[in-house]
Amino acid sequence: MQPGECYRFSTPAKINLFLRIQKKRPDGYHELLLDFLPISLFDHIELAWSPSERLELEGNLENLDLEQNLIIKAVRILETETGQTIPLRIRLEKQIPSGAGLGGGSGNAAGMLVVLNQLLELSLAEQRLKELALQLGADVPFFISPQPSLARGIGEKLSPLPDFVPLYLLLVHPGFAISTAEAYQACHISGQAAPIAQYHMADIARLKPEMNDFWAPLSRRYPELETCRTALMKLGARAAGLSGSGSTVFGIFDTKINRDLASISLEKERGWRVFSCETLRGFSYPTQNT
Repeated sequence: MQPGECYRFSTPAKINLFLRIQKKRPDGYHELLLDFLPISLFDHIELAWSPSERLELEGNLENLDLEQNLIIKAVRILETETGQTIPLRIRLEKQIPSGAGLGGGSGNAAGMLVVLNQLLELSLAEQRLKELALQLGADVPFFISPQPSLARGIGEKLSPLPDFVPLYLLLVHPGFAISTAEAYQACHISGQAAPIAQYHMADIARLKPEMNDFWAPLSRRYPELETCRTALMKLGARAAGLSGSGSTVFGIFDTKINRDLASISLEKERGWRVFSCETLRGFSYPTQNT
């Protein structure tokens, strides 16, 4: 990476079709059993050397808190790891809603670790990148090399899921965020096993929203979540539920046409943001020199 050059890359979102909370640990974290599926909804990041020799962050979000943003925290971790200063001008174009259970900030952080490792020729192994990512959040290691995965522990123990055809998704964001801390304060600890093993439509159609242990307490607190789910089911979704700790509700459709027709109907709903996307078999972070 040379002064005057600019690099642009994208980072994906994720959904969780199920999330089972196993128990609360002595350290305050929760043992989980869940799946992670990368999806074709992206944020975009642009990097250039900073003329001021400081870290700078700008973008299309209001009230960007520099040192609390996961992108900046990722750079700081690399500075500590390598003992070098990394002065960058960073522009973040957010498409993934925040506080939505889609992992947007976690993907941003992981993407920064991977891309800077490449651009700065740091030669950090993928396992080391995942160890650094875990310092930023439980789901950040997944985004180092996103592929459909089953996760255990606090979400960091990953194993690949069997290959399956892409799922046609419609995401509905009801216009408000739910913080992870709020979700865990009222979570339901079920201790249940994974509800599906094969990601065929016949199995997916048996998914229920209660297979996410955040659903019951959060849908009581936010009735709009059930309104979103009901709307998706009425428009032909084979299954619908909450992604992660919310607030996004996903619907899974048989075909792209059915999904797109449902999207046209839902876009008329006041206050809702609607995203059409698919699951990804995998994702890498190619950089583009602009």
